[in-house]
Amino acid sequence: RSITRTYYRNSVGALVVFDVCNKKSLEHVPMWIMEAKRHIEPHKSVFILVGTKIDMDDEREVRIEDALALAKFYNISYVETSSMKGINVEEAFRTITQEVYDKIQSGEFKIEDGWDGIKTGFSRPNPSYSLMEAEAEKSGFCC
Repeated sequence: RSITRTYYRNSVGALVVFDVCNKKSLEHVPMWIMEAKRHIEPHKSVFILVGTKIDMDDEREVRIEDALALAKFYNISYVETSSMKGINVEEAFRTITQEVYDKIQSGEFKIEDGWDGIKTGFSRPNPSYSLMEAEAEKSGFCC
């Protein structure tokens, strides 16, 4: 429990992940959200609900409609993923990041001195940039 408080401190975003092949895991979501909020407050945090293992459709126990209803109840986004097949994993992180950013822009989340939840970074003069994969460094010797 002492690790839990440290883990949640200064969080501004939380992925609440359950297994679509295990209905019990969805039933634990309210408890997980309540626990996270208890440790994060007085600050606010963005939550999104993430269903995993969608590649195992024949073992699915949680209907999409049930997960969406739970997400709607908490007024949070829902994303289904498969880490095995790489489906929507980046989308889950993109969604939560965008929601945090939107709350900063709207003023709902504030960057405060002394709080490590959100830190200002450096600004780029031209915010549009692309990433390139670096080439391996060539060495002058073999083996």
